Parts: sequence; C-alpha cells; structure tokens
Amino acid sequence: MSFIISLGIGALRNSRGNLFKTSKVALQAFKPQRQTIRSVKTSTVDWKPIKSGTTDLAKKEHQVKHAKVRYFFLSLMIAMPVVSFILGCWQVQRLDWKSKLIARTENSLTLPPLEELPADLDPNVIPEYEYRKIKIRGHFDYEQEMFLGPRKRPDGELGYLVVCPFVRSNGGKPILVERGWISKEKIVPSTRSSGYLSHLALPKGEIEIVAMFRVMPPRSYLQYSHDEGSRLFFIPDVAAMAAQSGALPIYCQAVYDMSDHPEYRRNNEKLNASEKGGQGGSGWFFSKGKSTSTPAENMSSLHDDTDSTLEYLQSEFVNEGVPIGTVPKVGFKNNHLQYLVTWFALSFFSAGLLIYSLAKGRSSSADKVIAAKRTHMKKME
Repeated sequence: MSFIISLGIGALRNSRGNLFKTSKVALQAFKPQRQTIRSVKTSTVDWKPIKSGTTDLAKKEHQVKHAKVRYFFLSLMIAMPVVSFILGCWQVQRLDWKSKLIARTENSLTLPPLEELPADLDPNVIPEYEYRKIKIRGHFDYEQEMFLGPRKRPDGELGYLVVCPFVRSNGGKPILVERGWISKEKIVPSTRSSGYLSHLALPKGEIEIVAMFRVMPPRSYLQYSHDEGSRLFFIPDVAAMAAQSGALPIYCQAVYDMSDHPEYRRNNEKLNASEKGGQGGSGWFFSKGKSTSTPAENMSSLHDDTDSTLEYLQSEFVNEGVPIGTVPKVGFKNNHLQYLVTWFALSFFSAGLLIYSLAKGRSSSADKVIAAKRTHMKKME
C-alpha cells in the first residue's frame, strides 16, 4: 500500500514539473524581445579590391622572351649616332661646295658679257661659264621654234617658254636660246607678228641679244620622253632639242629686258617692205595676208624709232606676245646648314639616349631572372 502511494506521489510531481516547464515556455513566447537598430549604414560593395600588379619576376621573364627584339632596337640605337654623325660631316662638305658655287655664279653675273664666241664652241666647257652673260649677233631660226611647258606665271596665267635656235653671224652651228615666257594664246606666230610690238615678238634680220649660259639637268628615266618631231617639250631636254633643231647642245636664257630696240623695228620695216614688194616671205611664220594699215601699225608709228630708253609694261609684253626673259639671278638653294645642324643634333641626342640606356642596365640575363625569383620567394615566406 505504501508502494502504491509512493508511485502516485512521483507521478504527480512529474506532471507538475512538466506543467511548470510548459507554462514557462508559454510565458517566454509572450515576453517582448529587444530589437537591435543599426546607427551606421555600410556598403556591401568592396570599393578597394585587391589588384594583382606586374612583379619584378614577370618583368624579367618578359625581357628574356623578347631578347631578340631588344637586341634589334639596341643595334639601331648604336647605329643612329654613328650614321647621323657621318651624314652631318657630309653636309659640312656639301655646304662648303654649295657656298663656293653660289659665290662663283654671283661673281659671273657681275662680270661684263662675253662679246665674241668662237665658231667651234665646245659644249663641254659651258659648265665653267654657267650664269656668264654673253652678247652675240645673228638671227633666230623661227622654222625650228620650240615650246617648253606649260609654265605658270606668279599671277597664275598659263603659258610656255619659247626656245629658238640662234644662228650666229660669225659662223658655227646655232645655239639654243630660251627667249622667255609667252601666254598660251600667243603660241601661233601669226598672233605675234601683227602687233605694235611685233619687232620685239618676232625680230627679223640680224640682231644683237644678251643671254647667259645655263646647264640644264639631263632627263631622268622617270620623266616623259620627247615625241620626235613635236615642237612641245615638257622638260628642258637639251640633247633632244639640239638633235631636232640641228643646233649645238648649248642652252642659253635671254636676259630680262623690257626696253625697246629701235634697230629691231628698222629691220622689220625693211623686210616687211620687201615682202610687200612681191619678194615673198621665208615661211609661214611671217604670212600677214592683206597688206593694209592696222591700228597696231599706227600705234607703232607714234614711237620714236631712235628712242632706246623707252620701256614697256609686262602686261603689254603679254598682250602682244613678246617673250619675257629671265631675271639674271642665282637659282641655287643652300639649305645645307639646316641639314648639318639637324644631323648633328640627332647624333648628339641619340648618343645621350644610348648612354642612358646602357647605364641603367636594361639588358637582362638568366642570372638576373634567378636572382629575381629568389627575392620574390623571400618576400612570400
């Protein structure tokens, strides 16, 4: 009986304990919980990520892989100061040569003209007399008149240079004379033979001209060759001009002269009178058609045929087809001083860059790569 009573008391105690625990859990469920409030908001993005940079080891390995390229550029750096220094020394020699050439030609322009040329003039000696003025007597062979161009004047007007063989009075073969520039509208001789300046455009008979010797560069393989028999030349091919006209390969340029020549007018008047008298002309260049007085002839009669000081305007020469000669001045350009300064400066700076590169020790080797690997391993320990 006592045993039964003890079992009942134990069961009652267990039930009370379970009931107490259940009530305690229920009370905790109804108990208000404490909330945590953040006072500072932080971003979830990492604005400073870790970046992997190029290490010394990677640089050394890159240098070893590109050793050939590095040696190639090193060779260029070594060759540059040497080659530029040699070119600078060469420009010093060129400067001395060009200065002497300009001085010699300027001196030739100041000398009085040569008045007598030998009949058997040697073309090989002409380079020694370039830019030397000459005064020769004879007449132009208009049947062999040639044109060089086209050429533009400074104002943009298009025209051609007239080249005509000049038959010397003292004998010998003719020489080529560049008379000057004419507009493209005055190429046909008939447009130049009827104006009041026809005695200057197409002087007839024996006259005296002043010209200067010139040496023209030979035609290169890249330039157009001349069409045989054509009067038009694109470049001053002296050899082809001489062969076509039967003249010596000697090229002269008529000196710029805007003054009148009364003796030219008298010669033209005499020859024109003989042509009108029925003797006929010497070629199609001087054919004038009907013999009637023109306004140009009336204007020509107003000028005094003894006034040699009269000068005309360039516009008059252009309108009447009178060739405008060449101004006697040296046409050489001397830029060798700028060239030698450029080459020596390039040699100096390239030599400094080479010394700087060698002093910095940019050339790598296997030992440097191994040393860099050891240093890198020590940093990782």
